[in-house]
Amino acid sequence: MEPTAHRAHINLVDSSRQLFELDSGAAVVDADGCVLGAGSSDNPAISNAAFRVDDGLDPGELLQQAREFFGSRGRGFSLWTRGGLPEDRDLVEVARKEGLHPFFEMPEMVMESRAEETSLPAGVELRRLDDSERAADYWRVAKQSYVSVGFPPEVFDHYDNHSGLVADNAVAFLAYRGPEPLAIAMTIVTDGVAGIYWVGTTEGARGQGLGRALTAAAVNAGFDLGADLTSLQASPMGEPVYRAMGFETIFDYKLLMATPPER
Repeated sequence: MEPTAHRAHINLVDSSRQLFELDSGAAVVDADGCVLGAGSSDNPAISNAAFRVDDGLDPGELLQQAREFFGSRGRGFSLWTRGGLPEDRDLVEVARKEGLHPFFEMPEMVMESRAEETSLPAGVELRRLDDSERAADYWRVAKQSYVSVGFPPEVFDHYDNHSGLVADNAVAFLAYRGPEPLAIAMTIVTDGVAGIYWVGTTEGARGQGLGRALTAAAVNAGFDLGADLTSLQASPMGEPVYRAMGFETIFDYKLLMATPPER
């Protein structure tokens, strides 16, 4: 079996490809040894990303492909690198020499067991998204919760292919108090890895354990779909919650940004 770090990274790449497909205006290219995704938004930090899949791919070749792909769209992009791992040491070095600058880090965390589920506050109901009707609620919560960690809210306006939230390998959850959506989490399972994505709680509903409860539901849904490993990339707000659940950090993703080409 592939090493845990590699499996987690490939889940991120494959899940990112699947999430890009929720945006009907996105373009995704599986180039030689890398995946390049451009969303409808031109935000280089969030909606335009380059990933190395083949660790043997020459860093200069990857960056050339990325500059051509995003440059043709007049955009910058973020390069996802695995900090501290020898597989990406050359990529980080070459990217820095070519002018990309680090702008964000997040721990890659994994867990190999099911999660302990916790009860929800009184009056709050957990619902599994089983059709596309409540998808708008999902992205509404994402917009409200992620703006506090610096995400441009307009990014979520482009997720209009709601069928992707109910794909065979994906499960999404929402917590409601009456008609009001409060919190979200989802899992995407690829090759035995359950990736946890877009965990969020609206500002007024924080501090009640909703993030942990929905993350646990997503983790266990991933195991129900056949996963033997859970993976996520933690925000500063979420990291202590995930650590308390039993997640462990195996490396840090270091994002480096390439600025848009001069017009």
